[in-house]
Amino acid sequence: MNQLTAIVACPLQVEVPAFPGAERQVEFVGPPGVGKSAIYHAVRERLGAKSLYRTAQEGRFLSAKASLEHLGPLQRLSYLSAFQLPRAGHVYARRLAVTSSEDSFRLNLHHQEAFLECCSEMARTGFGDAFARFARLPIMLEELRDLYLWRRLPPAVQILQPDGLVQKGWVCARQTREAYFSSVPKPGAVVLVGARPEVILERLRTRGRRIHAHLGLSDSELLAASVEATEAFRTAAQVLRHRGVPVLEVDGEGPLHDSAEYVAEFLRDRAEAG
Repeated sequence: MNQLTAIVACPLQVEVPAFPGAERQVEFVGPPGVGKSAIYHAVRERLGAKSLYRTAQEGRFLSAKASLEHLGPLQRLSYLSAFQLPRAGHVYARRLAVTSSEDSFRLNLHHQEAFLECCSEMARTGFGDAFARFARLPIMLEELRDLYLWRRLPPAVQILQPDGLVQKGWVCARQTREAYFSSVPKPGAVVLVGARPEVILERLRTRGRRIHAHLGLSDSELLAASVEATEAFRTAAQVLRHRGVPVLEVDGEGPLHDSAEYVAEFLRDRAEAG
């Protein structure tokens, strides 16, 4: 019996080693089209740009700046100037922060074998066509790199992420979902946005763009996918709570103002308690 099979058979009994920085991240999750991005942006406005909660892009710049501490003033100034370049600065900051600790990052991945095996299995058997499945692997590697960077953030700073590794788990084959959510690097908290599948379908119809996994699907297939995603996130909530992760469930059909204030209050309380 291989490692993945063992985890599927007994998903809730073994805790994986912590991944550096993962618990600095609060993930917004839910079926595609449920409205989590709208809630995420509304929450960000309520918390303010200078709160302890930052975007992933802000986190990458903060991590990159921390990587410059050993440089002289002129070198540091030249790097910081380069970070200001549109688009290129964002990529440059991310690469600098990661490559300065590549060996350490590789070492930490050795302790995540169960999760990496789940990622490989997802690329082989997960939801969507061959292109959609293959495209997930480099995306998930970048997500892991980000989690590793968060350990360099200033004390108490947290990252709000609307499309992190927990979110990716909805595309797992049914038989590997629990294994995935049992081994995914444990975030600091999760905000789970839910809605009826029929409501999600209507939103997917009207928003005019589709993720790779949804390309080419009819309305009936999109509805079935939304039902599957809803069930997957129920599993995620159960497993993550068992692992000690706070999970806040939010009604994605309610007024945006109320939902955003509910989440913002949860995050403020969490920051004060920390």
